[in-house]
Amino acid sequence: MSPDRGSSERKSLVESDSGEEPRPAPAPSSSLMDASHAGALSAGCDALFRSTETTLQWAWRVLKVAKAGPGAGPWVASARQCALEFLDRVPPHVRRGVAELLGYCSLWQAVCTRLSRPVARSNEELLHELGEDLQVLLHGAQARLGTAFALEQGLLVHLGRLRDSRRAEPGAPLELRAALDAFTHSLSELMTAASAYRRAWEAVEAELSESASWLDAGDPGFCSWMADHLSETVFAWRHAQSSVRLLRELGALSHPP
Repeated sequence: MSPDRGSSERKSLVESDSGEEPRPAPAPSSSLMDASHAGALSAGCDALFRSTETTLQWAWRVLKVAKAGPGAGPWVASARQCALEFLDRVPPHVRRGVAELLGYCSLWQAVCTRLSRPVARSNEELLHELGEDLQVLLHGAQARLGTAFALEQGLLVHLGRLRDSRRAEPGAPLELRAALDAFTHSLSELMTAASAYRRAWEAVEAELSESASWLDAGDPGFCSWMADHLSETVFAWRHAQSSVRLLRELGALSHPP
C-alpha cells in the first residue's frame, strides 16, 4: 500500500470519529500491514539465497584457475583474495539473513495470534498492548534492516575490488579473465538481489514507524482497525516462514562444488 493511500485512510478514520459520518470499513486489500510485506521479504530472501549459490560457484572457479605461487602476479593474488573474502564473509551473512527472517516470521505470527484471541479489552488496554507489539515488531525490523544494509555494503566493496582488479592487468590468462568476469557479473546480480531485499525491510520498517506514530494519537477507531488487520496477516507470514525454512534446510552455502 502506498504511503499516500495509507495516510488518506488514516485521515478518514480520524475524521469519522467526530460522529459526523459513519466510519468506513477498510477493504482487506488496503490493510496497513499488507500481506505483501511477508511475500516481498520471502521472495527477496529466496532471490538472495539463489544468487549467492550461483556466485559461490564462480568464486570457487576463480580460486581454481587463479593458481598461487612464485610466478603469480599481483593481479592473480588480488583475484584470489577477492574470492576468498567473498567465501569467508558473504555466505555466513546470507545464512544469518535467512535465520533472522525466519525468526521475524515467528515473531509476527505470535503478535497477530495473540491479538486475534477473543479476549475482552478496553480501548486503553488494546492501545497499550498494540503499542508494545508494534514496538517489538519495529525494533525487530530495524535490526534486520541493519543486517541487510551491512550485506549490501559489503557486496559493494567486493564488487569494487573485483572491477579494479580486472582493469589492472588486461593481459592476464584468458581462463582467469573469463572466470573473473563471470564472478563479477554474478556478484552484480547478487548485489541487485541484496538491494531489493534491503528495500523490502525498509518498507516494513517505514510502515511500522508510521503506524506507531498514528497509534500515539490515541484514536480508538484506528487502534481497533490496526489490530484487526494485523491479525489478518497471520496466514501470509506463516506461508513466508515455510518458504524461508526450506532455504535454511537447503545447505550451508559454503562447500566447494
